[in-house]
Amino acid sequence: MKGLSLISIHTTLFHSALSFILLLSFCTAGFAQTNNGGNNNGGNNQNGNNNNQNAGGITIDADGVIAAPFRVTQNSSQLNQRRLQALAAEALPADVNRKSEFRKISLVQLEKVCQEYQTKNEPLPPEVLYLAGLTRIDYLFVDHEHNDLIIAGPAEGFAANAQNRVVGVDTGRPPIRLDDLVVALQSQDRGLITGCSFDAKPDNLAKMNEYIRRTNNASSAATAAVRFKTMAQILGMQDVSVTGVPAGSHYARILVEADYMLKRISIGLEPSGIREIKSHLSTLRGGGNSTQRWWFTPLYDAFTTTADRDAFQFAGQRLQMMSQEEFVNSAGQRTDAAQTRVSTTKYAQQFTKNFAKLADLHPTFAELQSITDLTVLAALIHRERLDEQIDWRHSLFSSASSELVPEGNIPKQVPTAMNYKKAGRLMICLVGGGVTINARSVLNQATFQVSRDTSLEEKQSSVIKRDLQQPARWWWD
Repeated sequence: MKGLSLISIHTTLFHSALSFILLLSFCTAGFAQTNNGGNNNGGNNQNGNNNNQNAGGITIDADGVIAAPFRVTQNSSQLNQRRLQALAAEALPADVNRKSEFRKISLVQLEKVCQEYQTKNEPLPPEVLYLAGLTRIDYLFVDHEHNDLIIAGPAEGFAANAQNRVVGVDTGRPPIRLDDLVVALQSQDRGLITGCSFDAKPDNLAKMNEYIRRTNNASSAATAAVRFKTMAQILGMQDVSVTGVPAGSHYARILVEADYMLKRISIGLEPSGIREIKSHLSTLRGGGNSTQRWWFTPLYDAFTTTADRDAFQFAGQRLQMMSQEEFVNSAGQRTDAAQTRVSTTKYAQQFTKNFAKLADLHPTFAELQSITDLTVLAALIHRERLDEQIDWRHSLFSSASSELVPEGNIPKQVPTAMNYKKAGRLMICLVGGGVTINARSVLNQATFQVSRDTSLEEKQSSVIKRDLQQPARWWWD
Protein backbone atom coordinates (compact mmCIF):
# COMPACT_ATOMS: atom_id res chain seq x y z
CA MET A 1 0.00 0.00 0.00
CA LYS A 2 1.24 3.43 -0.81
CA GLY A 3 1.88 5.70 2.11
CA LEU A 4 1.99 9.37 2.77
CA SER A 5 4.38 10.99 0.29
CA LEU A 6 6.24 14.25 0.10
CA ILE A 7 7.75 15.66 -3.10
CA SER A 8 10.51 18.17 -2.41
CA ILE A 9 11.49 20.73 -5.02
CA HIS A 10 13.93 23.61 -4.73
CA THR A 11 12.62 27.07 -5.46
CA THR A 12 13.84 30.66 -5.10
CA LEU A 13 11.70 33.52 -3.89
CA PHE A 14 12.32 37.02 -5.22
CA HIS A 15 14.01 39.42 -2.76
CA SER A 16 13.67 37.08 0.23
CA ALA A 17 16.24 34.23 0.01
CA LEU A 18 13.45 32.17 1.57
CA SER A 19 11.18 29.57 0.06
CA PHE A 20 7.86 28.06 0.97
CA ILE A 21 7.51 24.47 2.00
CA LEU A 22 4.36 23.15 0.39
CA LEU A 23 2.61 20.05 1.57
CA LEU A 24 -0.16 19.01 -0.77
CA SER A 25 -2.28 16.55 1.10
CA PHE A 26 -3.91 13.82 -0.97
CA CYS A 27 -5.80 11.82 1.51
CA THR A 28 -9.15 10.47 2.50
CA ALA A 29 -11.00 11.07 5.69
CA GLY A 30 -13.22 9.35 8.15
CA PHE A 31 -16.64 9.78 6.63
CA ALA A 32 -20.27 10.06 7.56
CA GLN A 33 -23.11 8.12 6.13
CA THR A 34 -26.74 7.44 6.90
CA ASN A 35 -26.76 3.68 6.55
CA ASN A 36 -27.90 3.71 2.94
CA GLY A 37 -28.38 0.11 2.04
CA GLY A 38 -27.69 -1.01 5.60
CA ASN A 39 -29.93 -3.19 7.73
CA ASN A 40 -32.10 -2.25 10.65
CA ASN A 41 -29.91 -3.80 13.31
CA GLY A 42 -29.61 -1.27 16.06
CA GLY A 43 -32.27 0.94 14.52
CA ASN A 44 -33.63 1.64 17.97
CA ASN A 45 -30.21 1.75 19.52
CA GLN A 46 -29.68 4.87 21.57
CA ASN A 47 -25.94 4.39 21.28
CA GLY A 48 -25.95 5.21 17.59
CA ASN A 49 -24.91 1.97 15.92
CA ASN A 50 -26.99 2.40 12.78
CA ASN A 51 -23.66 2.79 11.04
CA ASN A 52 -24.05 6.54 11.24
CA GLN A 53 -20.61 7.53 10.08
CA ASN A 54 -21.01 11.21 10.82
CA ALA A 55 -19.14 10.57 14.04
CA GLY A 56 -16.38 13.11 14.15
CA GLY A 57 -15.65 12.46 10.48
CA ILE A 58 -16.74 13.97 7.19
CA THR A 59 -19.59 13.32 4.79
CA ILE A 60 -19.46 11.19 1.66
CA ASP A 61 -22.03 11.82 -1.02
CA ALA A 62 -23.74 9.22 -3.20
CA ASP A 63 -20.91 9.48 -5.76
CA GLY A 64 -18.31 8.67 -3.12
CA VAL A 65 -16.85 12.19 -2.97
CA ILE A 66 -15.71 13.48 0.40
CA ALA A 67 -17.40 16.84 0.69
CA ALA A 68 -17.20 18.25 4.21
CA PRO A 69 -14.39 19.21 6.59
CA PHE A 70 -13.01 16.61 8.92
CA ARG A 71 -13.98 17.15 12.55
CA VAL A 72 -11.45 15.74 14.97
CA THR A 73 -12.84 14.29 18.19
CA GLN A 74 -10.59 13.65 21.14
CA ASN A 75 -10.90 11.67 24.34
CA SER A 76 -10.36 14.46 26.82
CA SER A 77 -12.21 17.13 28.75
CA GLN A 78 -14.36 17.59 25.64
CA LEU A 79 -16.41 14.64 26.79
CA ASN A 80 -19.35 15.49 29.00
CA GLN A 81 -18.87 12.86 31.67
CA ARG A 82 -22.25 13.26 33.29
CA ARG A 83 -24.04 13.15 29.95
CA LEU A 84 -22.25 9.95 29.00
CA GLN A 85 -23.05 8.36 32.35
CA ALA A 86 -26.72 9.27 32.05
CA LEU A 87 -26.99 7.90 28.51
CA ALA A 88 -25.21 4.68 29.44
CA ALA A 89 -27.41 4.16 32.51
CA GLU A 90 -30.52 4.60 30.37
CA ALA A 91 -29.49 2.37 27.45
CA LEU A 92 -27.45 -0.43 29.04
CA PRO A 93 -28.14 -3.21 31.53
CA ALA A 94 -26.61 -2.36 34.90
CA ASP A 95 -24.10 -5.21 34.80
CA VAL A 96 -22.81 -4.14 31.36
CA ASN A 97 -22.55 -0.53 32.51
CA ARG A 98 -19.78 -1.37 34.94
CA LYS A 99 -16.03 -1.12 34.59
CA SER A 100 -14.19 -4.44 34.47
CA GLU A 101 -10.51 -5.25 34.01
CA PHE A 102 -11.23 -8.78 32.82
CA ARG A 103 -14.51 -9.20 30.93
CA LYS A 104 -14.97 -12.46 29.05
CA ILE A 105 -16.91 -12.96 25.81
CA SER A 106 -17.86 -16.32 24.32
CA LEU A 107 -17.60 -16.04 20.54
CA VAL A 108 -19.74 -19.16 20.08
CA GLN A 109 -22.52 -17.92 22.36
CA LEU A 110 -22.30 -14.43 20.85
CA GLU A 111 -23.06 -15.85 17.42
CA LYS A 112 -26.01 -17.81 18.85
CA VAL A 113 -27.41 -14.64 20.41
CA CYS A 114 -27.16 -12.83 17.08
CA GLN A 115 -28.94 -15.72 15.37
CA GLU A 116 -31.74 -15.61 17.94
CA TYR A 117 -32.35 -11.91 17.35
CA GLN A 118 -32.35 -12.42 13.61
CA THR A 119 -34.83 -15.27 13.91
CA LYS A 120 -37.15 -13.04 15.93
CA ASN A 121 -36.53 -10.19 13.44
CA GLU A 122 -35.54 -7.91 16.29
CA PRO A 123 -32.71 -5.34 16.35
CA LEU A 124 -29.59 -6.24 18.27
CA PRO A 125 -29.27 -4.43 21.62
CA PRO A 126 -26.31 -2.10 22.18
CA GLU A 127 -24.51 -4.52 24.49
CA VAL A 128 -24.35 -7.03 21.62
CA LEU A 129 -23.42 -4.44 18.99
CA TYR A 130 -20.53 -3.25 21.16
CA LEU A 131 -19.38 -6.57 22.69
CA ALA A 132 -20.46 -5.76 26.25
CA GLY A 133 -18.18 -2.72 26.31
CA LEU A 134 -14.93 -4.63 25.64
CA THR A 135 -12.25 -2.08 24.72
CA ARG A 136 -9.22 -4.30 24.06
CA ILE A 137 -8.46 -7.96 23.40
CA ASP A 138 -5.81 -9.20 25.82
CA TYR A 139 -6.53 -12.94 25.82
CA LEU A 140 -7.91 -15.76 23.69
CA PHE A 141 -8.85 -19.00 25.46
CA VAL A 142 -9.90 -22.36 24.03
CA ASP A 143 -12.54 -24.15 26.12
CA HIS A 144 -12.50 -27.74 24.89
CA GLU A 145 -14.92 -28.90 27.57
CA HIS A 146 -17.69 -26.58 26.37
CA ASN A 147 -16.58 -26.25 22.73
CA ASP A 148 -15.99 -22.54 23.02
CA LEU A 149 -13.57 -19.75 22.15
CA ILE A 150 -13.40 -16.92 24.66
CA ILE A 151 -11.79 -13.50 24.34
CA ALA A 152 -11.09 -11.31 27.35
CA GLY A 153 -9.92 -7.83 28.22
CA PRO A 154 -10.93 -4.55 29.88
CA ALA A 155 -14.48 -3.26 29.48
CA GLU A 156 -16.72 -0.41 30.62
CA GLY A 157 -20.07 1.24 30.04
CA PHE A 158 -20.42 3.29 26.87
CA ALA A 159 -22.55 5.92 25.16
CA ALA A 160 -22.48 8.31 22.21
CA ASN A 161 -20.50 11.50 22.84
CA ALA A 162 -21.34 14.98 21.56
CA GLN A 163 -19.94 14.05 18.14
CA ASN A 164 -22.19 10.94 18.03
CA ARG A 165 -19.22 8.64 18.47
CA VAL A 166 -19.69 5.73 20.86
CA VAL A 167 -17.01 5.84 23.57
CA GLY A 168 -16.35 4.38 26.99
CA VAL A 169 -17.80 6.30 29.92
CA ASP A 170 -14.63 6.06 32.01
CA THR A 171 -11.73 6.16 29.53
CA GLY A 172 -13.31 7.65 26.42
CA ARG A 173 -11.98 4.70 24.43
CA PRO A 174 -14.46 3.28 21.88
CA PRO A 175 -15.72 -0.25 22.59
CA ILE A 176 -15.02 -3.01 20.07
CA ARG A 177 -17.82 -3.47 17.54
CA LEU A 178 -19.61 -6.62 16.45
CA ASP A 179 -19.59 -5.64 12.77
CA ASP A 180 -15.81 -5.14 12.87
CA LEU A 181 -15.42 -8.63 14.39
CA VAL A 182 -17.55 -10.14 11.62
CA VAL A 183 -15.60 -8.31 8.90
CA ALA A 184 -12.29 -9.45 10.40
CA LEU A 185 -13.41 -13.09 10.54
CA GLN A 186 -14.60 -12.95 6.94
CA SER A 187 -11.37 -11.38 5.71
CA GLN A 188 -9.22 -14.02 7.38
CA ASP A 189 -11.44 -16.88 6.22
CA ARG A 190 -10.23 -15.83 2.78
CA GLY A 191 -6.67 -15.01 3.85
CA LEU A 192 -6.93 -11.38 2.72
CA ILE A 193 -4.65 -8.45 3.50
CA THR A 194 -6.81 -5.55 4.64
CA GLY A 195 -5.94 -1.94 4.03
CA CYS A 196 -6.62 1.35 2.34
CA SER A 197 -4.76 3.60 -0.04
CA PHE A 198 -5.31 7.02 -1.54
CA ASP A 199 -3.25 8.12 -4.49
CA ALA A 200 -2.92 10.93 -6.96
CA LYS A 201 -3.57 9.92 -10.55
CA PRO A 202 -0.24 9.33 -12.38
CA ASP A 203 -1.32 11.64 -15.23
CA ASN A 204 -1.96 14.43 -12.76
CA LEU A 205 1.37 13.81 -11.03
CA ALA A 206 3.10 14.07 -14.41
CA LYS A 207 1.23 17.32 -15.15
CA MET A 208 2.27 18.71 -11.78
CA ASN A 209 5.92 17.83 -12.42
CA GLU A 210 5.72 19.60 -15.78
CA TYR A 211 4.10 22.63 -14.15
CA ILE A 212 6.89 22.75 -11.55
CA ARG A 213 9.52 22.53 -14.29
CA ARG A 214 7.95 25.45 -16.19
CA THR A 215 7.42 27.68 -13.16
CA ASN A 216 10.48 26.89 -11.05
CA ASN A 217 11.92 30.38 -11.30
CA ALA A 218 12.33 33.38 -9.03
CA SER A 219 9.05 34.76 -7.75
CA SER A 220 7.48 36.70 -4.92
CA ALA A 221 5.97 35.03 -1.89
CA ALA A 222 2.49 35.87 -3.16
CA THR A 223 3.22 34.31 -6.55
CA ALA A 224 4.62 31.20 -4.89
CA ALA A 225 1.45 30.82 -2.83
CA VAL A 226 -0.66 31.06 -6.00
CA ARG A 227 1.51 28.39 -7.62
CA PHE A 228 1.01 26.08 -4.68
CA LYS A 229 -2.75 26.41 -4.99
CA THR A 230 -2.50 25.80 -8.73
CA MET A 231 -0.56 22.60 -8.07
CA ALA A 232 -3.33 21.40 -5.79
CA GLN A 233 -5.85 22.11 -8.55
CA ILE A 234 -3.72 20.23 -11.10
CA LEU A 235 -3.56 17.20 -8.84
CA GLY A 236 -7.32 17.41 -8.40
CA MET A 237 -9.28 14.54 -6.90
CA GLN A 238 -7.36 11.69 -5.29
CA ASP A 239 -8.46 8.07 -5.74
CA VAL A 240 -9.52 6.19 -2.61
CA SER A 241 -9.27 2.40 -2.50
CA VAL A 242 -10.07 -0.13 0.22
CA THR A 243 -8.89 -3.75 0.04
CA GLY A 244 -9.81 -6.93 1.86
CA VAL A 245 -13.02 -5.65 3.48
CA PRO A 246 -16.35 -4.16 2.29
CA ALA A 247 -15.56 -0.59 1.29
CA GLY A 248 -18.72 0.76 2.91
CA SER A 249 -18.17 -0.97 6.26
CA HIS A 250 -17.21 0.64 9.55
CA TYR A 251 -13.94 -1.32 9.44
CA ALA A 252 -13.09 0.38 6.13
CA ARG A 253 -14.06 3.79 7.50
CA ILE A 254 -11.59 3.42 10.36
CA LEU A 255 -8.78 2.44 7.96
CA VAL A 256 -9.45 5.53 5.88
CA GLU A 257 -10.14 7.90 8.75
CA ALA A 258 -7.01 6.94 10.69
CA ASP A 259 -4.76 7.43 7.70
CA TYR A 260 -6.44 10.73 6.96
CA MET A 261 -5.76 11.89 10.51
CA LEU A 262 -2.12 10.82 10.16
CA LYS A 263 -1.74 13.07 7.15
CA ARG A 264 -3.61 15.99 8.70
CA ILE A 265 -1.29 15.85 11.69
CA SER A 266 1.80 15.41 9.51
CA ILE A 267 1.15 18.46 7.38
CA GLY A 268 0.09 20.66 10.28
CA LEU A 269 -3.62 20.97 9.48
CA GLU A 270 -4.58 19.28 12.76
CA PRO A 271 -2.70 19.30 16.08
CA SER A 272 -1.75 15.89 17.43
CA GLY A 273 -2.93 16.90 20.88
CA ILE A 274 0.27 15.72 22.56
CA ARG A 275 3.49 17.62 23.09
CA GLU A 276 5.74 14.87 21.76
CA ILE A 277 4.34 14.90 18.20
CA LYS A 278 4.46 18.01 16.06
CA SER A 279 3.79 18.17 12.34
CA HIS A 280 6.47 16.86 10.00
CA LEU A 281 6.15 20.16 8.16
CA SER A 282 7.24 22.06 11.28
CA THR A 283 10.45 20.01 11.56
CA LEU A 284 11.66 20.37 7.97
CA ARG A 285 14.51 22.77 7.35
CA GLY A 286 15.86 21.73 3.95
CA GLY A 287 16.94 18.84 1.77
CA GLY A 288 16.99 17.45 -1.74
CA ASN A 289 14.23 16.45 -4.10
CA SER A 290 12.43 13.28 -3.12
CA THR A 291 9.11 11.77 -2.14
CA GLN A 292 8.45 10.55 1.37
CA ARG A 293 5.64 8.29 2.50
CA TRP A 294 4.40 6.99 5.83
CA TRP A 295 1.89 4.27 6.58
CA PHE A 296 0.57 2.14 9.45
CA THR A 297 1.37 -1.55 9.98
CA PRO A 298 0.75 -3.86 12.99
CA LEU A 299 3.26 -4.03 15.85
CA TYR A 300 2.98 -6.72 18.54
CA ASP A 301 5.26 -7.97 21.27
CA ALA A 302 5.74 -11.71 21.68
CA PHE A 303 2.54 -13.72 22.14
CA THR A 304 2.49 -15.75 25.33
CA THR A 305 0.88 -19.19 25.03
CA THR A 306 0.63 -22.53 26.83
CA ALA A 307 2.39 -25.77 26.00
CA ASP A 308 -0.88 -27.01 24.47
CA ARG A 309 -1.39 -23.72 22.58
CA ASP A 310 -4.92 -23.37 23.91
CA ALA A 311 -4.50 -19.95 25.52
CA PHE A 312 -2.89 -16.83 24.06
CA GLN A 313 -2.00 -13.46 25.54
CA PHE A 314 -1.75 -10.40 23.28
CA ALA A 315 0.79 -7.68 24.09
CA GLY A 316 2.23 -4.53 22.53
CA GLN A 317 0.83 -1.27 21.22
CA ARG A 318 -0.63 -2.93 18.12
CA LEU A 319 0.51 -0.38 15.52
CA GLN A 320 3.57 1.44 14.21
CA MET A 321 4.29 4.02 11.52
CA MET A 322 6.63 3.01 8.71
CA SER A 323 8.52 5.35 6.37
CA GLN A 324 10.09 5.16 2.93
CA GLU A 325 11.72 7.61 0.53
CA GLU A 326 10.49 7.58 -3.08
CA PHE A 327 11.11 9.27 -6.42
CA VAL A 328 8.50 10.44 -8.92
CA ASN A 329 9.53 10.49 -12.59
CA SER A 330 8.23 12.66 -15.42
CA ALA A 331 5.46 10.14 -16.15
CA GLY A 332 4.16 10.33 -12.59
CA GLN A 333 5.46 6.88 -11.66
CA ARG A 334 6.76 6.26 -8.13
CA THR A 335 9.68 4.02 -7.13
CA ASP A 336 11.38 3.30 -3.80
CA ALA A 337 14.63 5.11 -3.11
CA ALA A 338 17.70 3.26 -1.87
CA GLN A 339 17.80 5.31 1.33
CA THR A 340 15.37 7.20 3.54
CA ARG A 341 16.44 10.50 5.05
CA VAL A 342 16.93 10.76 8.79
CA SER A 343 14.15 13.33 9.32
CA THR A 344 11.59 11.03 7.69
CA THR A 345 12.70 8.03 9.74
CA LYS A 346 12.79 10.04 12.97
CA TYR A 347 9.26 11.34 12.45
CA ALA A 348 7.97 7.79 11.94
CA GLN A 349 9.83 6.60 15.03
CA GLN A 350 8.47 9.47 17.12
CA PHE A 351 4.93 8.75 15.93
CA THR A 352 5.34 5.07 16.78
CA LYS A 353 6.88 5.78 20.18
CA ASN A 354 3.94 7.95 21.19
CA PHE A 355 1.15 6.12 19.38
CA ALA A 356 -0.32 4.75 22.62
CA LYS A 357 -0.81 8.33 23.85
CA LEU A 358 -2.42 9.27 20.55
CA ALA A 359 -4.81 6.32 20.81
CA ASP A 360 -5.78 7.37 24.34
CA LEU A 361 -6.61 10.83 23.01
CA HIS A 362 -8.11 10.14 19.58
CA PRO A 363 -10.94 7.57 19.24
CA THR A 364 -9.99 7.02 15.59
CA PHE A 365 -6.54 5.67 16.46
CA ALA A 366 -8.02 3.59 19.30
CA GLU A 367 -10.44 1.99 16.85
CA LEU A 368 -7.58 1.30 14.44
CA GLN A 369 -5.90 -0.62 17.27
CA SER A 370 -9.14 -2.54 17.83
CA ILE A 371 -9.65 -3.61 14.23
CA THR A 372 -6.00 -4.66 14.13
CA ASP A 373 -6.59 -6.82 17.22
CA LEU A 374 -9.70 -8.34 15.63
CA THR A 375 -7.88 -9.14 12.41
CA VAL A 376 -4.93 -10.74 14.20
CA LEU A 377 -7.41 -12.64 16.40
CA ALA A 378 -9.22 -13.99 13.33
CA ALA A 379 -5.92 -14.96 11.69
CA LEU A 380 -4.78 -16.70 14.88
CA ILE A 381 -8.00 -18.72 15.07
CA HIS A 382 -7.53 -19.75 11.44
CA ARG A 383 -3.80 -20.50 11.71
CA GLU A 384 -4.13 -22.64 14.85
CA ARG A 385 -7.40 -24.18 13.60
CA LEU A 386 -8.99 -23.35 16.92
CA ASP A 387 -12.47 -23.21 15.40
CA GLU A 388 -12.02 -26.72 14.01
CA GLN A 389 -10.86 -27.98 17.42
CA ILE A 390 -14.20 -27.02 18.97
CA ASP A 391 -16.28 -27.72 15.85
CA TRP A 392 -17.35 -24.08 15.47
CA ARG A 393 -18.25 -23.26 11.89
CA HIS A 394 -19.28 -19.62 12.57
CA SER A 395 -21.64 -19.87 9.59
CA LEU A 396 -23.56 -16.69 10.49
CA PHE A 397 -20.43 -14.61 11.05
CA SER A 398 -18.83 -15.97 7.88
CA SER A 399 -21.85 -15.42 5.65
CA ALA A 400 -21.02 -12.98 2.86
CA SER A 401 -24.63 -11.77 2.95
CA SER A 402 -24.56 -11.28 6.71
CA GLU A 403 -26.87 -8.52 7.86
CA LEU A 404 -24.54 -7.97 10.79
CA VAL A 405 -22.37 -5.65 8.67
CA PRO A 406 -24.35 -2.56 7.65
CA GLU A 407 -22.80 -0.52 4.86
CA GLY A 408 -23.08 3.06 3.73
CA ASN A 409 -21.65 5.23 0.97
CA ILE A 410 -18.29 4.06 -0.33
CA PRO A 411 -15.40 6.58 -0.31
CA LYS A 412 -13.99 6.93 -3.81
CA GLN A 413 -12.39 10.37 -4.15
CA VAL A 414 -11.09 13.21 -2.04
CA PRO A 415 -9.98 16.67 -3.16
CA THR A 416 -6.38 17.72 -2.72
CA ALA A 417 -5.62 19.95 0.27
CA MET A 418 -2.43 21.88 0.98
CA ASN A 419 -0.30 23.55 3.58
CA TYR A 420 2.99 25.45 3.31
CA LYS A 421 5.48 27.53 5.25
CA LYS A 422 8.68 29.53 4.80
CA ALA A 423 11.79 27.40 5.27
CA GLY A 424 15.01 26.99 3.35
CA ARG A 425 14.70 26.17 -0.35
CA LEU A 426 12.05 23.49 -0.43
CA MET A 427 8.64 22.89 -1.89
CA ILE A 428 7.13 19.66 -0.55
CA CYS A 429 4.02 17.83 -1.74
CA LEU A 430 2.11 15.08 0.02
CA VAL A 431 0.94 12.55 -2.57
CA GLY A 432 -0.56 9.42 -1.05
CA GLY A 433 -1.05 7.13 1.94
CA GLY A 434 -2.32 3.90 3.38
CA VAL A 435 -2.86 1.40 6.13
CA THR A 436 -1.88 -2.25 5.69
CA ILE A 437 -2.93 -5.05 8.04
CA ASN A 438 -1.35 -8.32 6.95
CA ALA A 439 -2.41 -10.39 9.95
CA ARG A 440 -0.97 -13.67 8.70
CA SER A 441 2.40 -12.04 8.17
CA VAL A 442 2.22 -10.65 11.72
CA LEU A 443 1.74 -14.16 13.11
CA ASN A 444 4.38 -15.68 10.84
CA GLN A 445 6.95 -13.18 12.07
CA ALA A 446 5.80 -13.10 15.69
CA THR A 447 7.43 -14.93 18.57
CA PHE A 448 5.23 -17.36 20.50
CA GLN A 449 6.73 -18.00 23.91
CA VAL A 450 5.42 -20.59 26.34
CA SER A 451 4.51 -19.07 29.69
CA ARG A 452 7.29 -19.61 32.23
CA ASP A 453 4.83 -19.98 35.10
CA THR A 454 1.27 -21.19 35.54
CA SER A 455 -0.40 -17.77 35.46
CA LEU A 456 -1.84 -18.16 31.97
CA GLU A 457 -3.14 -21.67 32.71
CA GLU A 458 -4.69 -20.40 35.93
CA LYS A 459 -6.45 -17.61 34.07
CA GLN A 460 -7.71 -20.11 31.53
CA SER A 461 -9.03 -22.42 34.26
CA SER A 462 -10.88 -19.58 35.97
CA VAL A 463 -12.44 -18.52 32.67
CA ILE A 464 -13.70 -21.91 31.53
CA LYS A 465 -15.04 -22.95 34.97
CA ARG A 466 -18.80 -22.60 34.78
CA ASP A 467 -21.72 -22.97 37.16
CA LEU A 468 -23.80 -25.78 35.71
CA GLN A 469 -26.85 -24.39 37.49
CA GLN A 470 -26.63 -21.15 35.50
CA PRO A 471 -27.66 -20.85 31.83
CA ALA A 472 -24.89 -20.30 29.31
CA ARG A 473 -23.99 -16.62 28.97
CA TRP A 474 -22.24 -14.92 26.09
CA TRP A 475 -20.35 -12.56 28.41
CA TRP A 476 -19.40 -12.39 32.09
CA ASP A 477 -16.94 -10.74 34.49
